[in-house]
Amino acid sequence: MRGQKLDLNLYRVFEAIYQEGSLTRAGEVLNMTQPAVSNALTRLRAAYDDPLFVRRGRGVSPTPRSESIAADVAQALRLLGGGLAPRAAFEPARAERRFRIGGGDLSSALVLPSLLEALAGTHLRLEVQVYERRRIVHALAGGEIDLALDALPLPDPQLLTTKLMEDRFVCALRAGHAALSGKLTLARYLGLGHVHASARPRGLGQVDMALKGLGEQRRIVVRTSHHLGLPFLVRQTDLAASIPQRLADAHQLSTRPLPFEMPPLAVHAIWHRRTEHDKANRWLRELLASVQLERGAAAT
Repeated sequence: MRGQKLDLNLYRVFEAIYQEGSLTRAGEVLNMTQPAVSNALTRLRAAYDDPLFVRRGRGVSPTPRSESIAADVAQALRLLGGGLAPRAAFEPARAERRFRIGGGDLSSALVLPSLLEALAGTHLRLEVQVYERRRIVHALAGGEIDLALDALPLPDPQLLTTKLMEDRFVCALRAGHAALSGKLTLARYLGLGHVHASARPRGLGQVDMALKGLGEQRRIVVRTSHHLGLPFLVRQTDLAASIPQRLADAHQLSTRPLPFEMPPLAVHAIWHRRTEHDKANRWLRELLASVQLERGAAAT
């Protein structure tokens, strides 16, 4: 960045554009006209000698330079807004607080039911939102969410991670399915029609990567972005779904071991370094870990 001071309001414009992906929507959020937003962005571009945002369809996408400063900008704005105030001790039995968690439907479904049981009788609430992986760092740094749940640790020095659980993948089928008779061999598995869930519109998932290593490919009949829709599709069709055992059990589906080796699904809790010693955040992390440990012990 060139050696010059910038008006704090310019960074508020940057934050709004980054969050909304649109100059028009950023203006609406900030109650600014579009020319004023454009003028602010022009000044930022000159200061950073970078476009910062480039047009994509009807909106804009951040450049690598924007991505590199977004988390710092969000944290600075949050601290200037009062985030440096000292925090009192956290008393879960008396606290009235909303914890905000970023996580996909699968991670949330596997982890949160046990957490909700542990929160029963308190005045604590949960708000769960779906975030693209590329936005999790920014969301944690800016205080939009307290924790994130993800299958993989995120390789960013600002973040800390702990593994909450692992679960094996199984082949889930409806009751009475013909494939339940006898052993489910690789040939029989590949002969089935499959339903697959992924947040990405294309590309291979974990199961398909394992099959690719064997030189094999399954026949995917349905591809969806909603993991929790898979059990309902399986229950009412002859399709198979390769899903975690815990999800299959929750929907009372019949299962068979996968006829090939693949790593288990993991769910990690991810938080920002600045909240490492935050009493409420730490209590939530420890509670998540303890209820998953208890559930794992009960299952063995």
